[in-house]
Amino acid sequence: MEKSELKHGIKEWLLRIDLVDRRPVEIIALNFGLFEPYGLELIGSKIYNPEDDDWACEEDFIPTERTCQGITFDDNQTWQEILSMVYSIIEELSTELSELELLRVPHITTGFSDGDLLLVK
Repeated sequence: MEKSELKHGIKEWLLRIDLVDRRPVEIIALNFGLFEPYGLELIGSKIYNPEDDDWACEEDFIPTERTCQGITFDDNQTWQEILSMVYSIIEELSTELSELELLRVPHITTGFSDGDLLLVK
């Protein structure tokens, strides 16, 4: 899937979440978690600790549509390439969709569940 198609799919997913699920005000961090065989999920947490990525295990907010359906990654891409592309897309969308209540949190990260998280904002 090309980056533009992937971005469109993620954007549509975020717009649906924002329409259906109200993010509780106490949620201060979102994590766009990548998992194998390469999917993307979203959780929110009441805590954020830049020194300890375990904060992202606190699933204080789970949207109804937790995983982004319909996105696929090229089998020839490495996990590093996938992470870099998803990071770039989430960074772009957090600016583009800054008016969405869902994204009005101080902290947004992405990364694989068994690796370090990358700070988007």
